[in-house]
Amino acid sequence: MLQRNVSLTALSRWALNNPLLAGASAIAELPNDPALPALVAIRAVGLAAAIPELELEGCPIEFALRGYTAGSRVTLEVRAENRRFAVKAYADDLAPEVELYAIFAAVGLSSNAAVRVPSLLAWNRDLRVLAIDWLEGSTAKELIESRHGRRAGELAARWVHRAASLPVKLGPPFGAPRMLRRGRDWGAALGAANPVLGTSAKTLIGKLEHTEPTEGTPKLIHGTLYARHVLDLGDATGLIDWDRFAQGPLELDAGMFLASIRRAGLAGQSLAAESAQAERAFLSGIAGFVDEHALAWHRAAALLRLTEKYVIHQREDWLARARVLLSDATRLLGPLEA
Repeated sequence: MLQRNVSLTALSRWALNNPLLAGASAIAELPNDPALPALVAIRAVGLAAAIPELELEGCPIEFALRGYTAGSRVTLEVRAENRRFAVKAYADDLAPEVELYAIFAAVGLSSNAAVRVPSLLAWNRDLRVLAIDWLEGSTAKELIESRHGRRAGELAARWVHRAASLPVKLGPPFGAPRMLRRGRDWGAALGAANPVLGTSAKTLIGKLEHTEPTEGTPKLIHGTLYARHVLDLGDATGLIDWDRFAQGPLELDAGMFLASIRRAGLAGQSLAAESAQAERAFLSGIAGFVDEHALAWHRAAALLRLTEKYVIHQREDWLARARVLLSDATRLLGPLEA
């Protein structure tokens, strides 16, 4: 799915309606974003010359824009002969993410495992770009949409199991205090968009302040464990988009996944039932791995985060859906206050 912090343009319509394009026509449609040096290089000389480590010279190349946040990052899907991989370019330093992929390879997450991540193929620090192999499979969101909610929940629960024992200490701290600081910004954005939402968000933030959990030893967390980042690889769970990884509580990842499938379930009554199936399977799978108080808190904070995303996009029925998510978040914190 195309992700942007700007309005829909001819560029985003190209990305959505033309999955793969080849040659100069595709390059010309890429964003002209000077904050992303890799994009500048690809537009100027082509992908093969910009990233020679990929050894694409002479190969017919097809690619598509798969994600773009202006001034921050971009993701391209690339196909060259029998190869398929992703190219990700950033405005900021990507060395920590590169280091993480090396650690993943060392602990076996890039090979046959119950939880699998992409393998690093090449990277260039000056261009702030990396290439990783492509994990093929339906996302948890797509599983819910195709009436396989239970499978979606089971797949995501595997990550919580694996993360509990991963000896990875890389990443910045990210726990309840940071979520609360960010929550105040999200609440302000909601208030600017709609006074009623702003009032509800302010009440919710007050409850989050009064019920903030005490967190134990941090673990490696994905940081944005949305349903679209969890893949069904058949024999394994795939996890993609690691640019927001951190050290924090498992409950943060779990709460974010639960919030994202709740949002997916708002698209229709049948999807609500599948979202509930996914929730039950996920909660059953992580029982004993998380603290219930911390999980409810992080789930509520994540619902606030996803509510703020409605303000950014403001698609049909966004206001009604935003009210539902804020109501859910407030309800989750009721037992914690008691």
